[in-house]
Amino acid sequence: MEVIETGLLATHYTDHQALFFLEEGIFVDAQTASPLLPFGKTVHSLDLVVERAYLYDSTLMLRCQSSLPLDQIVENGFDIHNPKALLTFPDEKIQHLVLRAAQWLAWDEKLQYCSKCGSKVQKGKDLTEKRCNTCNLSFFPKFSPAVMVLIQRDREVLLARSAHFKPGVYSALAGFVDMGETAEEAAHREVKEEVGLEISNLEYFGTQSWPFPDVFMIAFKAKYVRGDINIDVNELEDARWFDVKNLPELPSYASISRRLIESFIAAEME
Repeated sequence: MEVIETGLLATHYTDHQALFFLEEGIFVDAQTASPLLPFGKTVHSLDLVVERAYLYDSTLMLRCQSSLPLDQIVENGFDIHNPKALLTFPDEKIQHLVLRAAQWLAWDEKLQYCSKCGSKVQKGKDLTEKRCNTCNLSFFPKFSPAVMVLIQRDREVLLARSAHFKPGVYSALAGFVDMGETAEEAAHREVKEEVGLEISNLEYFGTQSWPFPDVFMIAFKAKYVRGDINIDVNELEDARWFDVKNLPELPSYASISRRLIESFIAAEME
């Protein structure tokens, strides 16, 4: 892994494949929907200015700007997608590259100055390190751990929605791990705070890196013990029990929440 000087791209990396990130999203081939594009040809077609670049697994990951309007970009055979939409791309290698690039580019853009003395930070020994030469401090990408809990009661699951969700979509409960907590403690606390329920039989399901910008999600299943739903209106718009045969619209397959809920459906339908 290495940071690439942008001045070297045109002479040394023309034939490389690349991911092109803009403030509006990521470029994809309009026919294949793939974000993995030939570097030289794409830069020429879209009149791109590359602001930041790094090389990982022989793939360039780039933050750039284009002076072309959207209609001209489309005419040239490209679209701009939200990177989240690519997390369901059939090629898992591309999914991994998009996740890594999205988080690294966001971290690289935000971390420009030392939080202790305010000096400009410099590249460190490794791609994921920045250093303050004044304080001699090192900075690394930040991860924000969060938990997700799917509560089961017989053939029902408790699903909720926040105001920022797409209309009609419900998901499993989720929240950030607090200082000094274990993930298990956070799961019990979040459920109690958000819907007023008590749970047991916490069962680990899986994890997901969600770099929008830096969440690391830890998902659990749990059994309902007692309590009536009492919604924290500062966090949720609605929460209710749903029968396995009468579920609402669910989150995208890109989210671990969807896989968590689908695992319950599969178990109940056996």
